[in-house]
Amino acid sequence: MMDDLDRFEPGMHTFTGTVRVWTAGTAEIVTDSGLVMFLDTRGQSPVAVGERVTVDARKYRPCHFVTRVRPG
Repeated sequence: MMDDLDRFEPGMHTFTGTVRVWTAGTAEIVTDSGLVMFLDTRGQSPVAVGERVTVDARKYRPCHFVTRVRPG
């Protein structure tokens, strides 16, 4: 079955916060609740440090893969 090969956990997660680091492949945002989220940003447009964003992501170990970024 194809679902057995999916390395992502089911469901989507949404985080809103401030960009701490954003490179071509990874990012860190500090969420409104104070958590630091480590994100896989391959394929996403760059975002400036300090910008407030909301990201939709799918979880896989050890981080989240960003599927969409929009202004926070």
